[in-house]
Amino acid sequence: MREYVIGIDVGGTNIKMGLFDGSMQLVSELKYPTDKDGSPTELMNYLAQQVQGMVEKAGLTMKDVRGVGAAFPAYVDFKRGMTLESANLVALNDQPVREMLGSRLDVPVFVDNDANVAALAEHRYGAGRGYDNLIYATLATGIGGALILNGQLFRGMHGMAGEIGHTFISDSIGYPCSCGVTGCVHSISSGFYMARYAMDRIKEGEESRILDYAGTLSNIDLLAVGRALQMNDPLALEVVNRGAEYLGRMFHNLNQIFDINIFIYGGGITNLGHRFTDRMIASYRHHSLVDQKYPAKFLAAELGERAGIIGAGLLVQ
Repeated sequence: MREYVIGIDVGGTNIKMGLFDGSMQLVSELKYPTDKDGSPTELMNYLAQQVQGMVEKAGLTMKDVRGVGAAFPAYVDFKRGMTLESANLVALNDQPVREMLGSRLDVPVFVDNDANVAALAEHRYGAGRGYDNLIYATLATGIGGALILNGQLFRGMHGMAGEIGHTFISDSIGYPCSCGVTGCVHSISSGFYMARYAMDRIKEGEESRILDYAGTLSNIDLLAVGRALQMNDPLALEVVNRGAEYLGRMFHNLNQIFDINIFIYGGGITNLGHRFTDRMIASYRHHSLVDQKYPAKFLAAELGERAGIIGAGLLVQ
């Protein structure tokens, strides 16, 4: 009986895999570095080899596997099983990954993007349990998201629904983004651009302990910003408040469009702590016309790094 499912989370830095039993209990998991320079064929060969190895190590064969779900950091056409465009793994642009991986494993394969599968996992087993409608946001090096509407993942017409990071938020600030817009929330509030803003302010002559923790300008990241924030560094506080303010505005816009006020958030930026999340939530409440009547719930994601493999496993029908 084909009872087991496998979830694969292909990230820009690491590839994670999980083997689950019929009750979605984790049997084993693996983690490998991602070869960003590999071709699509090489990546699919590698994924297939690791899947087969994990199954054999568990004392099983592929005949025991009901299917494989795989998440990619890309726009994904779920119906066609194609990765359309990826900023982190450019080689995956316009690739029939479902067919490529399925032919190597000879089991049903389902593919989706990383934010969608994380939302599925949080909705089923994490902070989103019990809510039929929610917006999931990843606040990390980039800003991403997904929508759960009426208890179902909503992918949109082309599989691109939930790309909240590239919603236009300002015509006066922000960096030019790869999406073609200057002023999307990603270009202001993502970890990458928050760190870049700190770097530019120091280049302009602003004194800050951020540089003490980073060592050099080129090494400035959110870890250094966070350490300086703990010391009440004025620039660190400015960087954090600026990023949080525009994320609050983004959530307000999403609430106005979808009439959903359940927000699940996770990702590395949240490691900045309560001063960041409190300011983000305060920004939302300041701009919201209806929050006093219908208070929003901002809920921290619960599943951590395993959300991707759990959600990918849930793709298997």
